[in-house]
Amino acid sequence: MHVEVVTNVTPGFNDNETELRGIASWIKNSLGAETPWHVTRFYPQLELSHLSPTPAAVLEKAWGIGKEERLWYVYLGNVHGHRLENTYCHKCGELLIERYIFEILKNRIQNGKCPECEAVIPGRF
Repeated sequence: MHVEVVTNVTPGFNDNETELRGIASWIKNSLGAETPWHVTRFYPQLELSHLSPTPAAVLEKAWGIGKEERLWYVYLGNVHGHRLENTYCHKCGELLIERYIFEILKNRIQNGKCPECEAVIPGRF
């Protein structure tokens, strides 16, 4: 079974370092470092329409926390065209899958491995 985790980062609710580090740590310790974590931008709606959208800088900070906690795959969501939508090799950092929103523009994974360092890349692409 393949599992991925999505956290809709909402300003004033779960956008602080302690909360984000706790989520990243839980993912690593409970699900494994290879479990993808998507940190997505909140857009105001209904009862929370008084809030602002999540700044990209906050999502980038969450991405950094995920990497500090040694998660292999952390992605930004709802930030179209951002380089952190892409998949990079967890071992050598090589760009493996280039995306724009939900479209795959380029997939460099070969036989389930990174073409540069041959690290096994879990998942189906």
